[in-house]
Amino acid sequence: MNNAEKYLFDLNGYLVIEDVLTPDEVAFANEAIDRHRDQGRTRPRDQALDGGSPALRGDKGRGEMGNMLNWEEPWCNPFREMLAHPRIVPYLNQILGKGFRMDHHMFLLSMEKGAEGFIFHGSSGPGFDPNQYYIFRDGQMHCGLTVLAFQLTDVNPGDGGLIVIPGSHKSNFPCPQEIRRYENYQEHVRQVVCKAGGVIIFTEAVTHGTLPWTSDEPRRSILTRYTAGNLAYVPAYPVPEWANERQRAVMEPPYHTRLDRPVLDE
Repeated sequence: MNNAEKYLFDLNGYLVIEDVLTPDEVAFANEAIDRHRDQGRTRPRDQALDGGSPALRGDKGRGEMGNMLNWEEPWCNPFREMLAHPRIVPYLNQILGKGFRMDHHMFLLSMEKGAEGFIFHGSSGPGFDPNQYYIFRDGQMHCGLTVLAFQLTDVNPGDGGLIVIPGSHKSNFPCPQEIRRYENYQEHVRQVVCKAGGVIIFTEAVTHGTLPWTSDEPRRSILTRYTAGNLAYVPAYPVPEWANERQRAVMEPPYHTRLDRPVLDE
């Protein structure tokens, strides 16, 4: 993680890393999803995420799919390789510290044209959330839950999808409701543009959400949440037998690195 990337993550609360996956890797992951399409679901209207905001309303819910780490081979392989991808490890080591761990299981978030947005949310200001936070002490960033999103389709300007309010992870005041509902001050909201194969890293502390999807091409994002090695938001998952040494290192239950927690060097 170079000095410019450290500055931008600290400034904005997110970072885009381009060309992490090759075009062939992107195509293989998309084929795996297509072959397991029947395992996904579209959120029903009674589980809408738009928070009642007309600006975020859509004519359908977002698509969701999990369990890709346990699919049969070879279709599980592209997702298992994302868990501790060599290009990403240096970023998570810097943001979360060595010994970081997977907290939430990986899942696919998809949006077809017309899919609703997600009301903006985040844990910044005014209180301290011990699970979702961003602080800076003694030259080092410290984060709670941190999201890694591998993009399997292009997200272009105006398409919708993921947004952030840059810098809000350090805000001392709660986000006003009219901003959370995308009803005012839209100029402070940034749609995150990222090509297929790129990765978006953002802290859960930054105010984020989604805008309704407008593109004829679907959005496909593979999301995993990580945290520091001694923390957990959800109960730890059993480490599966299929995990290799690198994968086991990020799937260990929470405990401190001084207790010989495995770490991934850069």
